[in-house]
Amino acid sequence: MPSPVSDMDLPKPTGRGNVLIAMPGPLSPGVKVLSVTDNAPAGGNTYKQVPGAASSCGANGSLDIWYCENCNSGVTELKFHLSGGSRISINAFLEVSKMPLSSVLDGSGAHVSDGTRTSGGLEVGPSITTTATDFVIARYYSTNPIPTGVTPAAWTYKTTYVYGLNAPSGTYQPTLTGGSAAGSFCMSMAAFKTVASSQRISQKGLRARHFP
Repeated sequence: MPSPVSDMDLPKPTGRGNVLIAMPGPLSPGVKVLSVTDNAPAGGNTYKQVPGAASSCGANGSLDIWYCENCNSGVTELKFHLSGGSRISINAFLEVSKMPLSSVLDGSGAHVSDGTRTSGGLEVGPSITTTATDFVIARYYSTNPIPTGVTPAAWTYKTTYVYGLNAPSGTYQPTLTGGSAAGSFCMSMAAFKTVASSQRISQKGLRARHFP
């Protein structure tokens, strides 16, 4: 039966003081995420919704980006509390280290709702302008066949999101490639400040999990 809560189990406990980025994707039309909670032993963390990042995927539901900063450690489960029942929710999660302990979000998010692929099979994402050296993340949902890559080359491709590490201040816009000429997509995007350049994020500073 459709459930108003989507659970997400993590493979190992999270670390202390890191930024946790939760990117839910309930697949029921009109259903949105109202809040995110976790089971940190020292007390559940407070998750904030990135303003301007929520996107609509039409009949395929919605996407959103939530985060907590300077988080309590030991999280092994997240719960996404929904506005209605959903049989399936494709949820993505990232844990990022070497981030500021407060005011980590760089401005507002950006989004594309109910997007359409170009005749060349491209999915052109939103653009976001940053003010610092950032970790930039774009969560997407695409109809089959899904994209197989992203441009420009500074972006790293994953099957539910793309990201840029240590991106200097500027304007960023990912374009997904490899899809068919017919299809639709949606995308949610946010930027998070990193610490001093001497402590930039490495690939080892990311821990990812996504479902299903």
